[in-house]
Amino acid sequence: MITTYGFSIATTNKYLRQPAIDAVLKWLNEVHPLEKRTNTTPIKLHNSQNDPIFRLEVLEQDPDQAAARGTTITLMVQKKALDFDLRRTLQPTKAMVLPRRTIDRPEKRLAQLAAEIVDLFKNHDASELVRPEIWIAKDEVDGQRLAAFAEAPSRRLPIVVETTIGKSQEITGAALAKELAGIAHVVQVRSNAAEVAFNEFYGARKISAGWVTVFWPGGIKPENFFQQDADELGKQLIAASVGALANLSLALSKKTVAQEQVPSKDLSHEVAELRRINLELLQEIAALEENVTLTDMLSAQKAEERDRAYDQLATFLSMDKDKSYLDKVSDAATHAQKNLTNLVFHSQAIESANNSNLMNGRRVYSNLVELNNLAARLQRGDIDPNVFNIYCNQHLSNFAASISDEAEHRYALDYAITWKGENVLAKPHIRCGDARIHFYHDKATNEIVVAYIGRHLRDKTTN
Repeated sequence: MITTYGFSIATTNKYLRQPAIDAVLKWLNEVHPLEKRTNTTPIKLHNSQNDPIFRLEVLEQDPDQAAARGTTITLMVQKKALDFDLRRTLQPTKAMVLPRRTIDRPEKRLAQLAAEIVDLFKNHDASELVRPEIWIAKDEVDGQRLAAFAEAPSRRLPIVVETTIGKSQEITGAALAKELAGIAHVVQVRSNAAEVAFNEFYGARKISAGWVTVFWPGGIKPENFFQQDADELGKQLIAASVGALANLSLALSKKTVAQEQVPSKDLSHEVAELRRINLELLQEIAALEENVTLTDMLSAQKAEERDRAYDQLATFLSMDKDKSYLDKVSDAATHAQKNLTNLVFHSQAIESANNSNLMNGRRVYSNLVELNNLAARLQRGDIDPNVFNIYCNQHLSNFAASISDEAEHRYALDYAITWKGENVLAKPHIRCGDARIHFYHDKATNEIVVAYIGRHLRDKTTN
């Protein structure tokens, strides 16, 4: 069985259960009217006020693909939430190798149902409402807001952004937005001011009328779609949604369990039922094994973060106890090189720190600690390399992503280091009072190279 379309959404308002059920039953009666139902379209409905689980299963024949196409809609009342799950599946009915569609865009009425549920639940993704229609960015503020949302660490859904300025035909129309309800945010940028504001905030030209950009959550690199094809774009996003669906493990009600315990004279029916239960148990075991693997990975990450935080705390406590501890910038640089393992310290950084004779080492070390933490997230894949400077700007006080044009052209040697056989400029820097920390981001390996620690280098303010 192949899942060809699906999405899930939750709300903390459990009182929306009945309105959601009403919307589902309305869809059922419109698509499969009672007077037209036959045995070729089996419909199973589990709906009881005393049962926290509502489930509707519809199976239709698809003769063109020699397969059965199923629609499963589930509502589950959890301790703190109401979950809605909608899936389309394809189950081959003949042992033939045939060209079958593995991803399907939903029919118009099914897309309408999804949009109704999304609108009903009013779920938030990071700071924005999940909506079943297009979000329009029309001015500078909207562009900045969109860029900030694209970088929100807690965002769960992808964002589809199309710049429609000067376009004769839009790709991300209202129909696509409805089809992707609960799967993606669909945004149209309709002014030059919004486009410029977005790209300036982001630090790179990420959106343009020449392509459609999908901003994936979790720090994954944005993806550009150059082909002007809504069908291909929609299918890729649906495929991503299908891949994110959890295994459904539905607890049987007491009444159902009691019914199963009644002896049956039909042995073949018992065998079939046992096989079904066995399959569900196997699926549940597979899901548990996957969860154990993920839990182990997350636990290891947390343990690493805990140990690093402990070491940093111990250092700061030592600084508080001994007022002269790490007072010199040279001592701070040496201590950082030994303990901050996610940073690479170039020999010029240590040399410049030793020659600086500066006495604000604690402040320098504190900024290096924060840079080290960001480098760890970058190397784990939590931060996209293209937006590392944005995160630095958010977490480091007095951070500058680059140097002035005059500094780059007149004093390039001051900022240059030799890295892996090439001369590179360490443009990003942190201002620490009289001291400066310059570093270089090697995007090929995601190494953060501390290139200079010392006094202010020559720039446009130099006489």
